[in-house]
Parts: sequence; C-alpha cells; structure tokens
Amino acid sequence: MTPDEVARELARAIRERTILPGTQLVQEDLARRFGVSRNPVREALRLLEGEGLVEMRAGGGGTVRSLTAEDLDEVYMLRTALEPSIAPLVIDGATPRAIAALSALAEEMRRTDDVDTWMRSNYDFHRQIHELTGRPRTVRILSGLLSAGQPYSYENVAHLDGRRQAEDEHDAMVAAIRAGDSEVLGATLRKHVSSAHARLSTTRPTPG
Repeated sequence: MTPDEVARELARAIRERTILPGTQLVQEDLARRFGVSRNPVREALRLLEGEGLVEMRAGGGGTVRSLTAEDLDEVYMLRTALEPSIAPLVIDGATPRAIAALSALAEEMRRTDDVDTWMRSNYDFHRQIHELTGRPRTVRILSGLLSAGQPYSYENVAHLDGRRQAEDEHDAMVAAIRAGDSEVLGATLRKHVSSAHARLSTTRPTPG
C-alpha cells in the first residue's frame, strides 16, 4: 500500500468512528495492520496531520485529533462560508451520470435503517458534490472539513433528529443541480450545514 492508500483507510476509520478521537496511532501497530513498513505509515500520518485529523507526537506516532466545541464551531463556520460559494462550479461540472449517482446516494440514505451506513453514504454524497467543482485544492479543503466533523455529526443524525431534514435537503440539492439552479443549490447548502451546526451547538462535542 502507498502512503495515500494508508491515509485513505485511516481517514475512513476515523470518520466512521472505528478509530475514536484521542486514540494513539502507533506506527509499528499500523504497519502490521496494513502489511507495510513504517515509512508509508509515517507519510500517511503526516498527510492526515495536514488534513487536521491527526496530531503528530514526538517520536513519530500520532493521536487522532479530538475537537473542542470551539474547533467544531470553526469547522462548521468554514463549511457554511465556503460550500455555498462552490454552487456555480458544481452546476457547471454536473453531468447526467453524476446527478444519477448523487440521486442514488440520497435514496440509499432514505432506505437504510443503519446510521453507520447512512453516515458513509452522506460522506460520499458531499464528497461527490465537492468533486464536481473540478478544483483539486477546493476538494481537499472541503473534504478535510467534512472528514473532521463527520465523527461528531453522527450525534446530529442519530440523536438530535437531524436525519429527516438532512435527507430532504439532499433531495433539494439534487433537484437544484438537475435544474441548473446555482442560487437554490447555494442556499440549500448553507441551510444544510448551518442547521446541523445549530443542533450540535446544543451539546458537547462527542464522536458518538
């Protein structure tokens, strides 16, 4: 496995709460887990440090970053500011195939009874919207923010009654993209992120 592949697997485990915030990441243990030497693991941890998911320790190991209430506020404030601005790029980059894929993910979230499955599809849904911009730096920034908040947004979906509103907003996003309406898409993205932020602001940050 390459460092990028190791980083992707670790990021997914962090997003899906298989590896919880505060967990120590020991290079030797991770090397055995992925069947690689320590070098790819070290590079993967540095990549995740750059995304804000891991804090490096002296000696080369790392710790999954725990977000404070202020950290989580920052993540959602940045998303609220940035995501509506990409709406015109998303509209320009959308193809019938991409719209069909987003629609399928939205439907998948409505059908499942499993919150973990819902959260995985939610990440894929938003990541695909980011990728429609065709801007790699934009994708990295927004997907990094999405990944950082994902372990905590579980609370909004599982315990704060945010799921149904989120599903309605996903449908509205797909409809706006299909209609080529960047104004509606931007407004829906802003409402989607700010509503989740408002719910989470009533609780202490928790990875679920």
